[in-house]
Amino acid sequence: MSERDLLRKLFLNLFTVAFIIITYFYVSEGFGSISSYYVYNSGYAVQFSLSLLIFTFLAVLAGPFIGFISGFFGELLVQVAIYKIIYFDWCFLVALLGLFCGIYKYKPLKYHEGMKAYYTFLILVITSFIVMILIVLFRILFYPVSLEIEVIFIDYGFMFFTQSLISMILPIPILLIVYDKIFSTRERYIYNLFLTHHPISASDHTFFFQFGRTKFYFCSRCSGVIIGALISMFSIHLFELISGANLNPEFAVYLCILLPIIGMIDWGTQKLKYRKSTTESRLITGFMIGIALNLLNFTREYYFLMLIIITIYFGALFLLMYFGYKREMKKMNKEMDRLSENDEII
Repeated sequence: MSERDLLRKLFLNLFTVAFIIITYFYVSEGFGSISSYYVYNSGYAVQFSLSLLIFTFLAVLAGPFIGFISGFFGELLVQVAIYKIIYFDWCFLVALLGLFCGIYKYKPLKYHEGMKAYYTFLILVITSFIVMILIVLFRILFYPVSLEIEVIFIDYGFMFFTQSLISMILPIPILLIVYDKIFSTRERYIYNLFLTHHPISASDHTFFFQFGRTKFYFCSRCSGVIIGALISMFSIHLFELISGANLNPEFAVYLCILLPIIGMIDWGTQKLKYRKSTTESRLITGFMIGIALNLLNFTREYYFLMLIIITIYFGALFLLMYFGYKREMKKMNKEMDRLSENDEII
């Protein structure tokens, strides 16, 4: 594996973990996490769990290790930010759920065969049964109360299995079949100038995300901007929930001034033909710009100052574009003169 492929794989794995954690957190904040039905309810009360459905579906797509890591930290962040107390047993249970569900990982065209959907169904049944037993054991070991084992088994263990039946075991195989039909029936490359901003000849400026056998190409720097903005939004929201404080506007101003500079240097030196930027540098600098763009929302009373700073940055960008164009035209004229001289010699 080349160094570029290794970096791409590392980036995609980190992005996938971050995406699942953020998705799990926001769904849990709105509809309750996987553990909330058992932490807050003391009796048997089955209801559809959106967080269980989405998390297990993403774990099957991502695989066991990503499922384990994102499950543990996703549940942990929910507990720290929303519960204000940590239940490590449930962090471990959600992590194991992601691990076991991801063992039979999705592969393109897998669900074009009916038996593979049946195998997924069996894996989900076995996983639910194992987690059900662990819930009962952890309840007995870590929460010593006067409840009888039969009550614990029904109110916690059997409740989970029933809930997983309606939220995970039955719908997940159907969703995987639909996903496979949409994205894997044939190999496709979605290369649209609206998404890439670059023609095919400049495809080295793009970055693709693959779903099944379908590849969606995006501008590398714009991808970094979007990812940086989303992660920044999540991190600040998490910080405010945990600390109960708002982000310091002066700190936001400093970052809004400093973070775009590296991106401008990377883009400007490329535009002036001094060097050629890489996909990695575009993603990283775009990520930093995305953070800065999100932080503009927290500058509050410094809006006028930030308006001036933004005007200065855009002015610098236009100057770089102008000098880059002049440099390119000068280089082109020299090349044309050289070709003319060769024609005269011939």
